[in-house]
This record gives sequence, C-alpha cells and structure tokens, in this order.
Amino acid sequence: EDTRFESQLELTAYRISQELVNNAMKHSGGTKIDLQLIAEKDRICIQVVDNGLGFDTSGKSVNGKGLISIRDRVAANNGTFEIESSAGQGTEVTVEFLLS
Repeated sequence: EDTRFESQLELTAYRISQELVNNAMKHSGGTKIDLQLIAEKDRICIQVVDNGLGFDTSGKSVNGKGLISIRDRVAANNGTFEIESSAGQGTEVTVEFLLS
C-alpha cells in the first residue's frame, strides 16, 4: 500500500530511524540490527533491535546527544519512546506516533 503521511512526520521518522541505526552500529558491538517500520492509518511505529552488548538504561548512556535528539523529536510529535536493554542482551528501541 502506498500510504503517505505528513511530510514533517515522514522526515522525523526517517531521521529517528537513521540515528537509531547509527547508534547501534557505533555503540552496540553487535553483528545484527533489525529495523522495522509499521505504518498504519492511525499510527507509525519504528523498532530497532540489535544483538549487541546492551547497556544500563538507568545510567548516563541514555543522555547522549543522539538519544536526547530522538527524545526531542518524539516529544515534538506527541510520540512515545522506549528503550529496553541490559548488559549482554542487546537493545530494543521502540518509537510510536499515534495519528489522529
């Protein structure tokens, strides 16, 4: 299906995806990155999962420039942002925008 969304939201989703993949490539030490984009009439969901080293999500690692930028972009579009990770278990990041 050839569904299009507001151009600003499409650009935001692209930039967030790009930053998440770059972060995984640069920091995870993993060998696999899965990027999934779910686009439905009422929502857009981006999920990036790696099989890397993982990290403590309560530490200062979650306050880097890239993640702060992602959080700002998500907040500006009334979305949600979730990171699940633990040492040695990889990382899963989910971003979701509900559309009205």
